[in-house]
Amino acid sequence: MLTKLKEQPIVGKLTAQYDQLPRRDQQALAVLAIALFLGIVYFMIWSPVSSFHDEAVASKENASELVAWMQSNEQVIRSLGSSGAGPTNGSADIPADGRALMGLITRSARESGLTLQRFEPSGDAAIRVWLEAVPYAEVAAWLEMLNGKHGVVIDQASLDRSGGPGRVSVRLTLTI
Repeated sequence: MLTKLKEQPIVGKLTAQYDQLPRRDQQALAVLAIALFLGIVYFMIWSPVSSFHDEAVASKENASELVAWMQSNEQVIRSLGSSGAGPTNGSADIPADGRALMGLITRSARESGLTLQRFEPSGDAAIRVWLEAVPYAEVAAWLEMLNGKHGVVIDQASLDRSGGPGRVSVRLTLTI
């Protein structure tokens, strides 16, 4: 392969030009070529490999810490898993059907200080609700309470600015 490379006309021209250079220029060119080669090796090979290695070590350490934490909290994790903690745990008031959902929505809205402008059933386990010019923070708190305590899910929502600052008009479809 080296002989074929030497047979190329361009290589012959470059070799002839190199031979015509003074001895100091030939040495400077050789040092420059070695420096260029080392730079390429460092930036194209060594640096990426080193960076990949450091990231792998950090990832391994994070995984080891996570495993250690999980092992130290194994009992708590198992008890949470077996107790069924979450929005549908035993003490929650989960509506059984659309009628119970409608009652829950109207009662909880009244308790939260919200006035429903209109509401109607939407299928067997859903209800559509309209609220006009209500404080956004109260609506958000009400919806969070419905989801957290009763497992009610927002299927569709549309909020529009209404009235003064912080007030919205809301159209919701809530489901069990």
